Amino acid sequence: MLGPLKRIVDNSIVRYLKDEPSPRPTPTPRPAPSPGPVDSFEPVPAPRTTPCPHPGPAPSNASPGGPNCPDPAPLTPPSTDPKNPTPKMQVRPARSDRYDESRNGTDIDTIVLHHTADKSDKSSLETLTGEGGGLIGEATRWAKEKKNGGKVSAHYVIGKDGTIYHLVADEKRAWHAGGGAVHGDKSKDVNDRSIGIEIVNDGDGKDGYTEEQYKALEQLVPYLSKRYDVPTKNVVGHKETNPDKKDPSENFDFGRITRATEKVR
Repeated sequence: MLGPLKRIVDNSIVRYLKDEPSPRPTPTPRPAPSPGPVDSFEPVPAPRTTPCPHPGPAPSNASPGGPNCPDPAPLTPPSTDPKNPTPKMQVRPARSDRYDESRNGTDIDTIVLHHTADKSDKSSLETLTGEGGGLIGEATRWAKEKKNGGKVSAHYVIGKDGTIYHLVADEKRAWHAGGGAVHGDKSKDVNDRSIGIEIVNDGDGKDGYTEEQYKALEQLVPYLSKRYDVPTKNVVGHKETNPDKKDPSENFDFGRITRATEKVR
């Protein structure tokens, strides 16, 4: 009787205890491998630079070329007359094919004011510098040139916010007045003898000239008049040199500019 009972105990309880797996030891964590040496001669990637913008209004409180572009050098040497300092201006050079290097030996004795026939600073600058804004900008500029009879430029542009943009150096011959005469004197080409200033305005008589534009002109025109000894009577509108022209439009207060110029004469 004990034999069969012993076999049952051996085959069930004892065998189970013998076959029970022993607990596995917990592995000891190994330290992570140390990083390999860094090659000190590996070049450091250069920071990406923002491309310089094409001619156009500079952002407020920002330099003309942006954070990665040096400010363009003045196109005309600054004034050395402490009583006639150069006004603050933004330099936006026109393309080299939009002015002539020489004035043909003619002295500057006239300042001609124009309106741009465009309400936009950006579009006006593209027209006068030859820099289009993409495919649409290039097409628009081409259409304007066809309407104007060719490429145009000016020495200065007065933006809606009063910013003075300098496009062509004073000693260069800009293409702003075309044929015409000053007080009937046809012996001198108007572009040879004058500095051209474009004022951003639609020119329809309804688009108002801003107070900022007048204040800018009241600085720039007297400054140029004194620097180049231009008499007040020779500060004229484009329509005074050519009867076919209408600029500046009738709603432009020319008297303000005349009075400001007379103060420095």
